[in-house]
Amino acid sequence: MGGGLGRYRALVVADPAPSAASLGRIRVTYLGTNGYRFETGQHALLVDPYFSRVGLGAYLFRPPIGPNLAEIETASDFFANTEVILATHGHVDHLLDVPTIMERTGTRLLASRTAVDLAVAAGASPARCAAVGPGDVRQIGPWKIRVLPAAHDRVFPIGIPFPGPRHGTGRPRRASDWVCGQPLAFLIETAGKRIYVDSGGSPGLLPPNDLGPVDLAIIGVALPDARTRFSATIRRLQPRFVLPSHQDDFFRPLDRGFAFGPLTDFPYVLRDDAREKLPGRLILLDYFQPWTLP
Repeated sequence: MGGGLGRYRALVVADPAPSAASLGRIRVTYLGTNGYRFETGQHALLVDPYFSRVGLGAYLFRPPIGPNLAEIETASDFFANTEVILATHGHVDHLLDVPTIMERTGTRLLASRTAVDLAVAAGASPARCAAVGPGDVRQIGPWKIRVLPAAHDRVFPIGIPFPGPRHGTGRPRRASDWVCGQPLAFLIETAGKRIYVDSGGSPGLLPPNDLGPVDLAIIGVALPDARTRFSATIRRLQPRFVLPSHQDDFFRPLDRGFAFGPLTDFPYVLRDDAREKLPGRLILLDYFQPWTLP
């Protein structure tokens, strides 16, 4: 277990022993940052897969960057059998590795127009990229995907980092080229389960009133904006399980284990959950430890 999760050991869930994901059930694996692998039978779906872990200097000084091919290869077992990748927005920590994974797997991408344009400029096949927006619904294999509106949290005092629009159409080479674009959230339905996933948000934009109840709510809580809307979001979704996401230090290599990011505040989330008596069981996942949703 990552050292940062040790004090919350009672909240961490995982399957007791490795086993294949059976059809009719859904297994969830945390890939770090806001990345997830969902499996049912021989089918898999990824959200925001990111293994390269670009350092903080790439954001501050903006040198040329690219995917870390060695790290992606190390994680290759976790994108086997992938039928579709969902990207919540276009920032480096959500999209940088996607074109490489698409090339290696032949999978497709659903994302905003900006994120699709970035992925194609970075080498993804246009034929396997589809731009989607709130209200769109797609059925891909066993996955029913409903696209929902979302917002990106602000980083004080600068606001939303690299919000866009894109400048030019060339290959993205620096962190600042990977602009946010339109943020999206998703409702994923398969194997009789309903999973909501976003990467953050703001108090002014909650999930639609008619969305709940869901079986699992994956809620980005990296920054104060997202944490402020946490309780209202959970009440709106009425989940059985609540998984706070985007809490780890995504500048830190994955092989060093989970550590909470410098701007995260999981104790705040815990206090909010207890004080407000929110619905659903609060859980955590460690890196690469599958958990089958009951």
